[in-house]
Amino acid sequence: MKPLIGITTYFVSDEELNGRRVRGTRGQDMLMSNLDYARSVNGVSGIPLALPVLNDPEAAEETVQRLDGLLLAGGEDLAPPLFGQEARPGIGTVCQRRDRYEWALLTAALKKGIPILGICRGFQLLNVYFGGTLYQDLAAYFNSGVPHASASLGREALVHEVVLNEGTFLRQCYGVETLWVNSLHHQGVEILAPELIPAALSRDGLVEGFQHCTAGYIFGVQWHPEMMTERYSIHQNLFRFFVDKAGEKIV
Repeated sequence: MKPLIGITTYFVSDEELNGRRVRGTRGQDMLMSNLDYARSVNGVSGIPLALPVLNDPEAAEETVQRLDGLLLAGGEDLAPPLFGQEARPGIGTVCQRRDRYEWALLTAALKKGIPILGICRGFQLLNVYFGGTLYQDLAAYFNSGVPHASASLGREALVHEVVLNEGTFLRQCYGVETLWVNSLHHQGVEILAPELIPAALSRDGLVEGFQHCTAGYIFGVQWHPEMMTERYSIHQNLFRFFVDKAGEKIV
């Protein structure tokens, strides 16, 4: 059987859509996900499943019981109270409803022991969940000159280089020492959680990838490999590694 991979999504409220709705009708909240995640999972023989944001922790646990892997996708900023801070200048849009639901999904996935891949926001959520903190705005609090927030260049633009640490899952699945990546984030890891091991660093020393110190099925990256798999096949390696790990968990 092909592994079933749950992929988190945006919660888009009716109020947010006011005057800009392209589907549905007035009064409806919507879920949103870019198809890059689903296509990347499908491309390595996984079955992608979009997970709507619900106000129901029990639903999160029941959903995870049917999954073989959990992909925590990109999106809004995390609410600073999650990592013991107050909001500072530079913080972007937050969605605490999504924070709470993904926290419940993550808790259930860890309890079940299925592979977890965090990308961008999902990478940051993993760090916070295990006790790390974030720079709320890199430009304000970690201005190194590396262009981390480069969405204007396009999803496939190779913006900066990362070094893949020897002996880590990233070195294993990519098979190279250095890698050029896209970069579409304005937040980043400030303090890495004690249970996480850095697996990739940008040239300015920012943690761009990590893995759990004991659980070999929990890992994440700050860049967006799903946006590059069609043009740069090397980025399919990360999804293949993740889906293969999920396949190992199928009983």
